[in-house]
Amino acid sequence: MQHAHIRQLSADVIGQIAAGEVVERPSAAIKELVENSMDASATAITVEIRDGGLTSFRVVDNGSGIQPSDIRLAFARHATSKISTAQDLYGVQTLGFRGEALASIAAVAKVTCTTRMRGAENGVTVQNNGGELGEIKEAACPEGTAFLVKDLFFNAPVRRRFLKKPATETGYISDLMMRFILSHPQVSFRYIADGKTVYFSAGDGKLESAVMSIYGLQALERLRHVSGNMNGVALDGFVGVGDLSRGNRSHQSFILNGRLIKSNLLTLAVEEACKQRVMIGRYPMCILHLTMPFEAADVNVHPNKWEVRFQHEAEIREAVQSLVFDALQDRSPIADPESMFLDEKPDVPIAVKRVDPAKYKPDSTYDKAAVNNTDTISNNNKPYSEQIKAEVHLKSPAQFVSQPLVAHDSANGMPLAPADRASFSANAFSQKAEVRVKEALKDTASSQEVNQEPLQGSISSAANEIPTSIRQQEEPFSAASAVAEQTTIAPLEEKFDQIPVRLIGVVFDTYILLEASDRLLMCDQHAVHERLLYEQMMKAYAGDAASQQLLTPEMVHLTHREFEIFRAAKDLLYKAGFDASDFGDLTVQLRAVPMVLGQARSSECFRDALDDLAESGQISNEQRTSRIIQMACKHAVKGGERAPMSALMDLIRRMIRENVTPTCPHGRPLVIEISKRDLEKRFHRIQN
Repeated sequence: MQHAHIRQLSADVIGQIAAGEVVERPSAAIKELVENSMDASATAITVEIRDGGLTSFRVVDNGSGIQPSDIRLAFARHATSKISTAQDLYGVQTLGFRGEALASIAAVAKVTCTTRMRGAENGVTVQNNGGELGEIKEAACPEGTAFLVKDLFFNAPVRRRFLKKPATETGYISDLMMRFILSHPQVSFRYIADGKTVYFSAGDGKLESAVMSIYGLQALERLRHVSGNMNGVALDGFVGVGDLSRGNRSHQSFILNGRLIKSNLLTLAVEEACKQRVMIGRYPMCILHLTMPFEAADVNVHPNKWEVRFQHEAEIREAVQSLVFDALQDRSPIADPESMFLDEKPDVPIAVKRVDPAKYKPDSTYDKAAVNNTDTISNNNKPYSEQIKAEVHLKSPAQFVSQPLVAHDSANGMPLAPADRASFSANAFSQKAEVRVKEALKDTASSQEVNQEPLQGSISSAANEIPTSIRQQEEPFSAASAVAEQTTIAPLEEKFDQIPVRLIGVVFDTYILLEASDRLLMCDQHAVHERLLYEQMMKAYAGDAASQQLLTPEMVHLTHREFEIFRAAKDLLYKAGFDASDFGDLTVQLRAVPMVLGQARSSECFRDALDDLAESGQISNEQRTSRIIQMACKHAVKGGERAPMSALMDLIRRMIRENVTPTCPHGRPLVIEISKRDLEKRFHRIQN
C-alpha cells in the first residue's frame, strides 16, 4: 500500500460526514426539527410531507421563535442555546443540545426558515442551500417558526440512492409522529402526508387522549394502566397484552423525562413482566413514561439521541418489571376476558339473586305476561329438555345468574332431567382425565413434601356422582317478581352456590360454556387446568435451591470478567445451589450444581448464571419455570377429553376464587366472551 499523507478535510466533506450521523433519512431530520419546536415551548406543531419527505417536508410550530440576530448562528455547527459548559452534559433537560441538527440538515438539503418571535411586529426568512446561507429578509408570518426542507440529499446522490421507496419512508415518519403524540400529550400535533391528515391530537395533556388518537377507544379500554414509584423511578403509562399483543416490538414506546428513547433494558423488563400473558412469538405493546433525575441517565451517547445509558441499570430494570407486573394482577379471568368480536362492551355489573336454596320448588308454570306478547310458549305435556329451551326465552339474564352452577349432560349440552340426575354417573366419561390429574398430584407430592390443599373437585372426582347440592331447582317467574327482586353484586369469593356464573355445558369436549349477566363466556378446559396446576407447582417449588453433589469436581476455566463476577457473587451463587471455589489461575472448582425438579443442571448452567449476574445482577429461574410449564401442560386434561361435569365446575370455581392469571403459561387466553350486544348485532336485531 502506497504511503498517504494526513490531510485536513474540507468543510464540505466534514459537513456531509456529520450530516450522515444525524440525518439518516427524512424521519431523522423531522425528529430533530420537532424536538427543537418542543424546546421552544410550542403547544401546536404541524408536520407535512410529500413523497415520504423525499420531495419536501415542512415543520411549523407556535413556539418562541428565533431572534433575527441569531439566524446565521443557528445554522452553524455546534451552535446551541441549550448548554454552555461541559458540566451541563451531566443533566441535560432539553431534547436538543448538541447544536448539530440545523447545520446537518442544511448541508444536504435546501432549507427555508421563516420565524417570528412572540410579540415581534414582523418576522424574517432565510434560505440555506447545501450549507450556503442566503440573505435574511423581513417576512409576514405568524408567531413561531416554520422550516421547509426540499430535495433532501440533492448533493449526496449516493446516500439518496440508499433511501427506500416513498411509501416506506412515509411509514418511518408515521411511526415517529405516533411516538411524538404519545410522548407529549400536552402538545397538539397535526401530521399530514401527501395532503391527507393522518394523525391529529388534542394536546389536552391527557395520555388517554393521545392513546385514543393513535389506537382508538376500543384499544384504550383494554390497555392496562401502569403507575407507581420504585428505586427512584416514577412510571406511568399503559401496557397491552392478550389480543393487544403485536407481532413485533414497533409498538413499544419508552419516554424518559419527555425524551423518546430505545432501550433493550426496558424492553426486556416489560417482556419479562408480561411473560405468559402473550403468545410465543408475540410481544406486548406499551406506552411508558419514566421520570427520574436527569443526572441518572446519559443521553449523550449517539448524535441521533435515541440511545441512553442508565447509571443503575439493575434497579431500573427491577422497577419497570415489578410495576408492570403488579399492574397486570388485579383482575380475574372472567372480569375482562378477550372478546370474540372486537366491539365495545358495556360495563354491566354481575347481579346475583339472594335466595334460600331450600325454598326452591320445581315448577314448570310460567307467567306468560313476562314474555311481553312475544313467542307464546306452552309448556304443558312437553319433555323436560323442551321446557328448559322454552325457559331460555322467558327468563332474563339476571335470573340465570341467580342460579347455582347446574349439572349438564356433555353429550348434548342440555341440563339433566331430575329423573336422570339420580342415575348420573361418571362412568359415562373417559377415565383418562382422572388418571391424568392423579398423576399430576402424585408427581407434585413426590417431588417435594409441602402442605397443600389438594385439587378440590379435580378430574379425579369422576368416581363420584354429581351431588344433589348442585341440582337445578326452578322457581316460578313473573314480571312482578322481577321488579321486586333485590339484586346485589356477588363477590368472586362467595360460596359455590353464589358464584356469579351459570354453567351451560361443554362443547367439543373442550370448551366450557358459562353465562354471566349479558355475556357468554367460553373457557378452554385444558388452559384452565394447566394454569391451576402451574400455580400449584410454582408454590410447591418456591425457594427450592437443592443441590446435587458431583461425583468428581469439575474445573471450569473463566475469563477474567467472569472470574471477577464469581468472586463478587459467591454467596448468591451458593444460595442458588452452586458450590464452587477459587482454584487459581482464573479456574473455579465446581463441586455441586442446582437441582431443578429432580434433575441436576449441567455445569454449563454455571456460566449461564454468571452471564445473568453480569446482565441483571440476579440469577434467572427460567429453566425451572420452563420445566414446571411442561409438567403442567403434560398433566392437564386435554382438549377433546371428556371430563366429569363436577370436575369442570370445580375448575371454574377455583379459577374464579384464586383469581389466577387470565392466560395459560404459554400465553393462550383462559376465557373469551361474546356479549349479548355482539349476538344481537350478528342476528341484526340492532344496527349499531
